[in-house]
This record gives sequence, C-alpha cells and structure tokens, in this order.
Amino acid sequence: MDEATLRALYERWLKELWNGDLSVAKEIAAPGFTIHHGAIQPGGDRELKGPEGITSLVSMSREYFDGLTFETEVGPVVQGDLICARWVGRGRYKGGFPGATAKPGTEVVFRGNDILRGADGRFVEYWVCSDGPYLAEQLGAG
Repeated sequence: MDEATLRALYERWLKELWNGDLSVAKEIAAPGFTIHHGAIQPGGDRELKGPEGITSLVSMSREYFDGLTFETEVGPVVQGDLICARWVGRGRYKGGFPGATAKPGTEVVFRGNDILRGADGRFVEYWVCSDGPYLAEQLGAG
C-alpha cells in the first residue's frame, strides 16, 4: 500500500471511526483485522477481530463520554506498510464508569499512540498504547 493511501486511511480511522462513525469500519478494516491492545490480544479470551472487533472497541471507548473527539498531535509517520501517529482525545464524562467519583460533565483529555499495518486498501493490524491510568485518575477511579 502506498504512503498516500495509508495517510488517507488513517485520516478516516481517526476523524471518522474514532470520532463515532462506526459505519466506516468495514471500509477501513479488513475481515481479518487484528487488535493488539492490553488484554485484547490475538488468540486470547478477550480477542476482538475484524471490523466488528474495532467497532466494539470504539463503542467501549466512547461509552462513558459525551462530545468525545480525537485529533492527531504527531505524525502520521509512514514506513513501508506501517503508519503511526500520536493522538489526543477530549470529551466530557457522562457517568457510569465503574469506581469513578468524578461528576458528570467533568472534562477529560488523554493521549495515545497508534501503529497500524495496511494491505489491499484496508488496515489489517492495530497496536495501540494509551494513557488509561491518567484517564482513570481524571475520573477519580485511579
């Protein structure tokens, strides 16, 4: 996959999918799409795979927040079939997170890094590292 295609795909990944348009998942994630994230590992009990898997992960990530948006802070950087970027997420806590003591409406900000591998016009693999502990601290759950 060429660099321009990877960059366009990542733009859709962050600006459309992670900003809440779940309908694009099948267009940008291949059927065998694999997620590497914390306990969500290939072959594990919590494995999430394919467009349905990334839809589930995005939905879980957005569940406790209103107005959640994501923007690129650094990159993206392309090397071969890989693209990576640092992003920032911002939103307002709407309540319900287990153990959280923050009041609904509390503004949160958190960051992370994505690495994705592309093939045949879609993403096939995803590694992410985000600052969940800092987000939990903002929610009073850390």
